[in-house]
Formats: sequence, structure tokens, C-alpha cells
Amino acid sequence: MDIIQFKQTALRRDRRGNAVVRTGSMAKDRKKPAPALRFDFNEAVKKVVRDHPQLKDGALYINAANDDWDATETALLSLSVDEDDIDEIKKGVKEARRLKTSFCQAISIDDKELSAVILHPDKNPLYGAAHGPADDIGTFDHETSHALTPGLSGILGENTADAYASLRHLQRFKGEEDDIDYCGWKRAAIFMRAGVPSHLTTFTLDRILCDAKAADFMSLTPAETIAIAKDYAKKHTPDDRKVKRLQNDFKRLKKLPLGETFNKLAHITLKADVKSDTFYLGARVLKGALAESGVTLDGEHIALTGSKWDGIRRKLDAKIDQLPAKHPLRRKAA
Repeated sequence: MDIIQFKQTALRRDRRGNAVVRTGSMAKDRKKPAPALRFDFNEAVKKVVRDHPQLKDGALYINAANDDWDATETALLSLSVDEDDIDEIKKGVKEARRLKTSFCQAISIDDKELSAVILHPDKNPLYGAAHGPADDIGTFDHETSHALTPGLSGILGENTADAYASLRHLQRFKGEEDDIDYCGWKRAAIFMRAGVPSHLTTFTLDRILCDAKAADFMSLTPAETIAIAKDYAKKHTPDDRKVKRLQNDFKRLKKLPLGETFNKLAHITLKADVKSDTFYLGARVLKGALAESGVTLDGEHIALTGSKWDGIRRKLDAKIDQLPAKHPLRRKAA
């Protein structure tokens, strides 16, 4: 398993040949990470410490896609990670493998608090409908934001992480917006189906997408990028009152079969006040599913077709046309 901690010391390798690094060592013969990741894990970590020097003593990166836990534990002990924290990391790695997801958790090294970033390719993509390097990089950036902002948690922390990852995505992929649009759509759809608000980041992501053409995101320094991400999250993360109202308005959708979910969602959305957050979020999810090619949610393809859905589309578009020209729902029409 690959582990990278940001400190100035020598390169070591585990018995499988994966780099175990306290960053600062730039050995030229470092081997590539396990092929399960579709991006270069070690190179990504080397770059992030150049971008954000404060992580040198503030983060430990672990490649959960590598299955050699014994070597990982030996490396963690050599780094003076607290044994209780090692147990928690082991649980985190096991959970990351089981769920095919990633985590960032607090640990201690030499009585100093820092972040352990446990990375695994997602089971279902968040950036775009298909797996690919952009999705792995987006996960890396998202968890890196958590390491950069350890004081932020809950829905504000997740909005900051998605804001940072989306800004980095725009910078990496020359302004390409479709993958971020999908991320915002999926965050809203999952919230409606689960009722859990921690990852409701759609409002923040949509505002970044609205500003992407006019704002100079491409020339931001790494430090400016995390600062701008925090600012977007602070301004656009829904407060407790808004979240509770949305939870109540969409509670009938929880745990419904996917087909029934969209029938009820259409009823809720078209009935809602066009200026309400309920209409905004409902229309956001419906428009994605009403697209000509449909949309995929966690492996299930959704295509709302036929005369019934043509009529719903017309009603939805008529209501959206009542909104101001700069409203996020009208972004693609602008």
C-alpha cells in the first residue's frame, strides 16, 4: 500500500515495491502506484505538497487500493503514528475497500494532530457518468480539501471540498463543465433519495458553474483556489432552516424505487413555487433525467421518455422561463 506523509526525510519502500514516502524526497527511481488507480497516486501527492506546502507536516496519504496491510502497518509504526490511530486507519482502509470510497480522518503523529487521507477509486463515478482519471483526480482533490481545512466539518466541510475539487477540475481540464454539472446533479439526487444533507453541495457547485465563464478561475494559485472554495461554500451552503425545509418537502421520495421517485418528484416540483429552493432542486434533478440521452445514477440508467414526460418537460421549461436570466437553472440556456 502506498503511503505518503509530508515531511522532509528519505524515501522508503514496502516489500511490494510501493513508495512509502515522507514527501520532500524526490527519488527518481520511484515505481508507479498499484494499477487499480487510474491516475498516478505518487505523482499526485508530490504535486499537492508543492501546491500546498502546509501539508508537509499536516497530512498522510494512503492508497487503499493496495492490499498489503502488513507493510502499511509497519510503515505507520515507523512514522510514529499512535497505535490507536493505526487501528482506526485499518478500519478506514477496510471500509474504503468495502464501499469503494475515500475518507479523511484525524490522527496523531508525535502528539501532533494531522489528517489521514485514505483514497480508493469510487464504486460509482461522481464526475461524469463513466469512470476515468477525472473521477479519481476529483476524489483526490475533494479529500485534499478536507486535509487543508481540518476545522470544517459537516455540510460546510463537504461544500468546501466539492467547491475546491470543482475549481481544480476547471483548472485541470481547461474549463470543461459537464463533469461538474453531473456532480451537482448527483449530489441533489442522492439527497432526495436518502434524505441525508451532508453532501448537498448543488447550490455551491451551480454558483461556481454560473461564474465559470466570467471569473478567472484558471489563473488562481493553489492558495487562492482553496480560499475561493471556502468563500463559495460559506456563501452558498444551505443553512439548517433551508435543509430542514428541503428534507420535509422531499421526504416522500426516500427509499422509493427509482421509477416511482421521478413520478413523485415531478408532482412535487411542478406544484412548488417557482422561486423556492424546492423547485430549484427538483427542477435540477428532473432536467438531468429529462435530457435526450437520459442520465445514470449509481449504475442505473434513467430515461424519462414518452408523451407524459414530454408534457412535464414543457411545463417545467415554462416555469424555468419565469426565473431571472442569471438563475442557475437557466445557465445552459444563457
